[in-house]
Amino acid sequence: MNKKVYWAGIEYMYTSNSNELGKLKGGFVYAFVNAYNVKVALSKINKELNQIQLIPVEIEFIEPYNKETKWEKPEQTQNYLDLFDKSQKSNEVFFDIFFAYENIEKE
Repeated sequence: MNKKVYWAGIEYMYTSNSNELGKLKGGFVYAFVNAYNVKVALSKINKELNQIQLIPVEIEFIEPYNKETKWEKPEQTQNYLDLFDKSQKSNEVFFDIFFAYENIEKE
């Protein structure tokens, strides 16, 4: 069975232990991981999110990444290819930029 590089769009929130809890509500990030199937990919991603004190709220998608994908900007295309390449050579989970949502609740 061959491994594939999966990518996922993940909406997250902070755990109660996180220093960011209260300051930030949560956010969104893309994750890349080399795995045999979706179940293994999700397990690796969830384990890594837990390590960095994040809780997945919603997995918007998870699928094999298509290396031929062209993004709006060449820099984006290259960034995702770089994450793909790193993932292909590793068992680690690689995250793109974390987009955090500010907590707008008033105290």
